[in-house]
Amino acid sequence: MVFSRLITFSAISILLSACGGGGTSSSSTGSTPVAVSVPSASTVSVGDALSFIGQASSSAGQITQMSWQTEALTLGANPLTAITNADCKTMLTSGNSASCTLQLTPPTKLTADYTYKLTLLATDAKGNTSSTSTTLKVLQSASVTNNPVAQTGADASVTSGDKVSLSCAGSGGTPATSGTAYAYQWVVEDAAGLTISLASTTGASSSFVAPVVKDATTVKLQCRVTDDKQKTGTATQKITITPVLKPTIVPISYSGGTVQPGAAVALDGSKTTMYDVFGKEVSGTIYYLWKFKSGPAGTTPLTIYNPTSSVASVVFPSVVTTTSTYVFTLNASTAPIAADGTSADTVKQKDVVFFVSALPPITLTSYNLVQVVQSGASVQLKAETPNYTGSSPLYFSWTQTNTPLVTLVGTNSQIAGFIAPTVSVATTLSFRVSADYFPITVANPGSASVDLLVQVQPKN
Repeated sequence: MVFSRLITFSAISILLSACGGGGTSSSSTGSTPVAVSVPSASTVSVGDALSFIGQASSSAGQITQMSWQTEALTLGANPLTAITNADCKTMLTSGNSASCTLQLTPPTKLTADYTYKLTLLATDAKGNTSSTSTTLKVLQSASVTNNPVAQTGADASVTSGDKVSLSCAGSGGTPATSGTAYAYQWVVEDAAGLTISLASTTGASSSFVAPVVKDATTVKLQCRVTDDKQKTGTATQKITITPVLKPTIVPISYSGGTVQPGAAVALDGSKTTMYDVFGKEVSGTIYYLWKFKSGPAGTTPLTIYNPTSSVASVVFPSVVTTTSTYVFTLNASTAPIAADGTSADTVKQKDVVFFVSALPPITLTSYNLVQVVQSGASVQLKAETPNYTGSSPLYFSWTQTNTPLVTLVGTNSQIAGFIAPTVSVATTLSFRVSADYFPITVANPGSASVDLLVQVQPKN
């Protein structure tokens, strides 16, 4: 059962309405005989319907027009619902005073605490106007949809050029029962006029390099958590960036993105820049160190060529059967950097992310799946991969799956063969060929296979 909640003045506030009690009056003309009052700021934690009574009076004549305006002050807030009498068509008047009741309901889906601004405007018979506002804060607990809750890491203070780590965790709502419980998204909520480049916009964690600032500046990064029912919760992590106190390095790299298996790519940090204490770009010696950070589970660290140069390179594995993520870190400093990443001066870091595409699936067949031969004939077995267009090598394996056994040659190539045995009655031999990107063993039987039949006829 939903109850209407009335938000109104105390008796004293009503008596003082001519003085603007309850809200702060702001007139549209510099000086006006119209006084407007609204309820004080309020907070609710349930989704019940609400009523707001506004009062207006004028020393110059009767109040002839009133209206309410609603505005969301929280970024991304869902709108209020069931708003009635915002135009004050229903208005109570008494002499030169009038009142208007606004009715509304908080949104049913709240991903955070939402704040709204409610403004009452009034005009008297002489055309004098005035307005005043109040606020309504609706707590997330008023939501009836059980949205997930997002929780970010603690707010932090960093220096220009620092690598800033962001973390987020989801809870509540309806998490997925298999795989990843929640989907995550990072967005820049308030860049404060700066350019913020996130290393990743998906995943529970992300990072960015703090840009150069002349004064302490606070930026806001929002994490959005979506559950299995596509309901979303948000939270904001605040990062305060302070100016550098001595020349500093800001690592910059435009490397990264999607590449093919076996690709040789550049790790380019040549745009890395040095700034003085005033945020002005200056020249000087910059020291570099590229390091392998992470790859798929069980991956051996990839070799980085020329790791102490601004531009290094790496070669990705030639066989990648599922899309894989590789992360490298660009370290930069005004002093030499040791192999373990330490330096006499501050080391600035930037992560560079590559996504290695998966190889296409192998489609295996044969243009001669069934053959009929005579005893003693030379028989050729050939596997075909008609849809394969990749450059990675394929491995084949031939086996016989019934008797009588024959001696197969070329068992690890695309074409195998044997001499048909001498039989007295028609005999069918069965063979299986498998193909894979890896050498085929008992533990790795192949990602595709097909069976071929050879019927051996006795001689006339």
